Amino acid sequence: MFQGLSLEQAPPYNIPLRFFITGALYLCIFSLVLAANTMGIESRFDYASIAVTHTLTIGFFSHIMFGAMFQMIPVMLGIAYKNVVRNANIIYTFVNLGVLLFLSGFLLYSTPLMNFGGFLLAGGFGYFAYLSFSTVFESSEKDFLIQNFAASFALLFVATIFGFVALMGHSGFVNSVKFGDIHIALMLFGWVFILIDAVSYRIIPMFFVAREFPKFMKEWLYVVVLALLFGFVYFRLSDNFVFLGFVKVALAFCVLVFAITSIVILKNRKRARSDLSINLWYFAMTNPVIAALLFAAESFVQTDLSFYIAFFALFGGIYALMNAMLYKIVPFLTWFHLSSSMVFEAEMSQVIPKNRMQIQTYFYYAAYIAFGLGIFSRYFVVAGALLFFVSSAMLLANIVTGQRYYQEYIKKKVEFDMPTA
Repeated sequence: MFQGLSLEQAPPYNIPLRFFITGALYLCIFSLVLAANTMGIESRFDYASIAVTHTLTIGFFSHIMFGAMFQMIPVMLGIAYKNVVRNANIIYTFVNLGVLLFLSGFLLYSTPLMNFGGFLLAGGFGYFAYLSFSTVFESSEKDFLIQNFAASFALLFVATIFGFVALMGHSGFVNSVKFGDIHIALMLFGWVFILIDAVSYRIIPMFFVAREFPKFMKEWLYVVVLALLFGFVYFRLSDNFVFLGFVKVALAFCVLVFAITSIVILKNRKRARSDLSINLWYFAMTNPVIAALLFAAESFVQTDLSFYIAFFALFGGIYALMNAMLYKIVPFLTWFHLSSSMVFEAEMSQVIPKNRMQIQTYFYYAAYIAFGLGIFSRYFVVAGALLFFVSSAMLLANIVTGQRYYQEYIKKKVEFDMPTA
């Protein structure tokens, strides 16, 4: 199995950066859409609520995850995406056209727009899932990392199908709530959770100089999640809510095991210095613990806790983790690509100024607190959305700063290499 970092297999620098920058733009849009619609949202089934949620999940999460995979699969596993520039452009185009039409359809109550947007999104997500699955499966050795990645890509494909079927429910063809519940479970516990597991198994020991995750987790946690998700689909389709409740408890336990193990490994790392990414990672692992407990309890308390679960899982957990990873990945891949171009004076610590990263996260924490106070008044949610807009704009600026750092050094190298008259 490939163990190092492959310079030759890496895609062009602009591919992951374009996805990262676009994702940060959607994050700004998410803040504004939330601020404009929060007063009218009453349940997760409201069209405005669906639009707000998918601006974050498709607009930001998916762009960051797609961009990261185009970079990390070749570098971490030594397996190149075929025709990566062409395929990345196809996926980028389908996803962006799709999400803009999809969101417009829900915000404008236009079924044709949301359906056409959903069709493009299904094409973009399905193609990415197929491309990534076939890429990692070309490895001659199917170790735990390959298996985790393959499982996450396969579940993304299946989740995309259920999501499109749920969308058709808005036209009266099927029960959109039932298929929507399955879509959400497969996306969160399948695609996102297993992918985060796989990335963490390599990223945490490498970037934070920490020990490896336990072998049983790396080899068996994804298998357990796969089995539980199969049960979730079966029991939800058959409306067997008793057994579905037990499956939800078991899925929540899997999240708890991973989150707590991650915290323990980070606490016991060799370089026990506190920094921004470490603090964000702790924060990102703590919130899913709360979300998992609420998710497990929801079936037994007969109360809709979906807003609280979404807040702790999406905004407190997944977003914080991606924020932390961006501040590790962008400097690393900037240095990585400069080094592969024979530019050795660049330093990772200088790619994005630390004070700017810190200020951006302070605004994020402030937004998090304001959103939490939203249980007392919707005006706190509006205030939180505006604070988060500032944080999102700063995140965008910080990523662009990293891109400019790369461009400046490449320009200097070109000028240095030019023959003099």
